[in-house]
Amino acid sequence: MPLMHVGDEDGHGRYGVLDEDVEGLLCHECGRRYAHLGLHVYKAHGLTAKEYRAEHGLGRRGLVAEATRLTIADNARERLPRNSLFVQRRDPARAAAARLAAGSVFSPAGLEAMRRASTGQGARQRLGTVVACEQCGLEFCPVTGAKRRGFCSRAGASKYDRARRAG
Repeated sequence: MPLMHVGDEDGHGRYGVLDEDVEGLLCHECGRRYAHLGLHVYKAHGLTAKEYRAEHGLGRRGLVAEATRLTIADNARERLPRNSLFVQRRDPARAAAARLAAGSVFSPAGLEAMRRASTGQGARQRLGTVVACEQCGLEFCPVTGAKRRGFCSRAGASKYDRARRAG
């Protein structure tokens, strides 16, 4: 297989480009558009989403059209508060213990925080845990060298110290 560059013709699409319009995402294999491309390529072409992305030079972005993704997210947000059994049985500490027992060091929120922190200029590596600031309650992911840091900013730490000294 010749070396492909982003934008080169690749089947029915362009290599490295996920083409989306109002009708959905373009399948590089057959040229049709689908709202849920990952499901289509698995059923119609026998490829997993990971194999499809690798074969066509696509990034890790989901293979679901934006409108469909938003609908799924809206439905989940709408149903979650009504699912009282889920809310009653939700136990973050137990979930964290199970995640750690399975060998996964980072929480999903920590991974997302690291992803956000690692993008942009001058980004530093972050720990994979999310903590709440002791001063303002803001959730953040501390940098690697500050494992015991309990504040989201120096200003928050200063306010906390002043309040502790005064009180």
